[in-house]
Amino acid sequence: MAQIVKSSPLPSEPDEVAANVARAVQTGVAGLSIEDSTGDTKAPLYERGLAIARIKAARAAIDADNNGVLLTGRCEGFLVGRDDLDMVIYRLKAYSEAGADCLYAPGIKTKEQISAIVKAVHPKPVNFLIGASGLSLKEVEALGVRRISVGGSLARTAWAGFVRSVREMAEKGTFTELGHGHPAGELNKLFG
Repeated sequence: MAQIVKSSPLPSEPDEVAANVARAVQTGVAGLSIEDSTGDTKAPLYERGLAIARIKAARAAIDADNNGVLLTGRCEGFLVGRDDLDMVIYRLKAYSEAGADCLYAPGIKTKEQISAIVKAVHPKPVNFLIGASGLSLKEVEALGVRRISVGGSLARTAWAGFVRSVREMAEKGTFTELGHGHPAGELNKLFG
């Protein structure tokens, strides 16, 4: 009979974070993020002091290896329904002081939010989750953003094509959507 093994929760204590970061650093990663999201809907963000201690632990683990890994401090407030820009900025500034090289508040959307965060954490760079924001690279660059992420947008775009094709097959019995795929020869060249 197969045994069910429960996975352990994500590390939350600073020493656990440090151990995981040290392991990640040894793999040769160029950068990593420490989030302040707990995954618990009742208390979605780590208490501020613990969140700062987690950043400090990650910074110490990176510095112990002296490898130049980029540490991004993330405030997940907007992703967990805490749309309080002042709170997000307060946390990001603390994460910067704790040793984060780059600051990130996924879920912010407006030019005003972006600009406020960039100004508050200057001179540290800000990462922006661009997704389907409607903003261009030039626009976010003009706001002071120095790094962008696309998150799951590319995967969702690929899945949209997949779902359109499957729906057409299932509902119409036709296959015209398959003609919109990227040519196999070009894909082979890309992936050598």
